[in-house]
Amino acid sequence: MADQPTAPQQTQPATAAQPRGWSVGKIIATIILILVLVLLVSYGISWATSDMGRQKLSDLKYSVTTKYNPFAWYGEQLKKGQEIGSIWETESNRTAEKVGIKFQGLEAIGSRIIPAGAALAFKYKLEVGEGVNNLKINPKCDIASKDKSGDVVKDTLKAGPTIIPPAPEISSDNPLSYLNIICQAETNELTKDRTITAKGTIRFTQPRQRNSLKVYFTKDTVNIGDEFFETYGIREKLPIKSTYNNEPVELGLGVSAENIQPVIIEQKYFPSIGISLVNRWDGRAKLKEMNLYLPKEVTIDKSKSPPSTLCPFKTSTASGANYIKYAAEENYLENLEDFGKGVDKTLTTHQRFFCWLKINENILGGAEYVQDKYSVDISYDYEFQPKSETITLKGIKQGETA
Repeated sequence: MADQPTAPQQTQPATAAQPRGWSVGKIIATIILILVLVLLVSYGISWATSDMGRQKLSDLKYSVTTKYNPFAWYGEQLKKGQEIGSIWETESNRTAEKVGIKFQGLEAIGSRIIPAGAALAFKYKLEVGEGVNNLKINPKCDIASKDKSGDVVKDTLKAGPTIIPPAPEISSDNPLSYLNIICQAETNELTKDRTITAKGTIRFTQPRQRNSLKVYFTKDTVNIGDEFFETYGIREKLPIKSTYNNEPVELGLGVSAENIQPVIIEQKYFPSIGISLVNRWDGRAKLKEMNLYLPKEVTIDKSKSPPSTLCPFKTSTASGANYIKYAAEENYLENLEDFGKGVDKTLTTHQRFFCWLKINENILGGAEYVQDKYSVDISYDYEFQPKSETITLKGIKQGETA
């Protein structure tokens, strides 16, 4: 007899587990936890709004955004690299956007077409910012004329041009000292038209501009750079730089080719000084004199730095109880090119000098370190780039007057 097929077994679906009720102990623990969290949040808000809390949060934000921020760290390292690359630049004492003098142009007063026989007048347009105090300038003015064919003629003026006032003294806080500087001349009565071009410039001499650099000396060869200043608790912004006070020429000083302090007094180290002159105004400078002042225990190493255009200083002369003065050789300075801005586009904007030094350890006087300074003063002639103005002198017919 054939087996009968069996009916499939019906299975009942499993019922979901029923949640258990919360015990009294668990409810009490949860309430306590909520109360603790509320108290902590309240205390946190109160602390964060307090003076101490705000300061701590500010410090934490600074640390996160600088010390522990890779982008900020990279930017800081890049900044340090740029500062080391600009080895002998200065810290600017500049407080205004405009400093010094800018010679903007020579401007004809009145019409640019005048009758022959009339007086000519050209005004010096100067922009004067901060940092100019009783600077005696020497304006110059030349007037040339041409006829219709373009040939130069010399019978246009009755006499050479004059400057009024003849030797003005300019000050930043006195606009009247520089707003009315005039080049003027009288013309002859002519019957033919002339083209007149006035060319003006301003010159002055800058005597005894001085700058100094704070220098630390030590025999400690372990703590160098930042570590040295941290170890001895010295607060300095590194690299240490001299200060620029808005003069026509920025005078910078530095120690070694990298400007890293302190200066190590050890045979295997080679101390040096760098001097940088950068023309910051709108003209050209001719260096006339330069003097270097070093502590009496510091001398120029003549074996490594004979007088040359790199280290132009001759034999020292005593300058005082604590300092020795070195003067630059006149013939080296005479052979230096002008530097700055001018008609000649090949002019460099700077001059740099570098000397090797020898340091006597007696400078320490038995101390771990000592602070002293290097100083330099310079004098130079300065001339602004010339500016021109052209007008037309109309000839008058016979029988007429200007």
